[in-house]
Amino acid sequence: ELLSMSITFRLKRPKKHFVNSKPGPGRLRPTSPNQLSHTIMDVDNLAKFVLDSLNAFVYDDDKQVVSLRVVKVWDNEDECLGSTEVMIRRLEDEEMDELIQNVMEN
Repeated sequence: ELLSMSITFRLKRPKKHFVNSKPGPGRLRPTSPNQLSHTIMDVDNLAKFVLDSLNAFVYDDDKQVVSLRVVKVWDNEDECLGSTEVMIRRLEDEEMDELIQNVMEN
């Protein structure tokens, strides 16, 4: 079974990103970084952690994941505490053909 996975890491914001260093809805400083994050951990290490941790629980082995999309952003929701969102789906044969075609074109 071949799988496609999408992972979104919403990183907890440091207190300095908030007005008076107090997190909460509507309290982000206008000077805080935008949503994309290039700081803290490497995206490949974050993804590897998720892939490995789901072995034998969600799939037999992470070798089954043939398509992976990973995004790392600052959390902008409510208290900005951070979260990880994982979506996994089985690829059908025709989707594999399309995936290979897209790779060959790029």
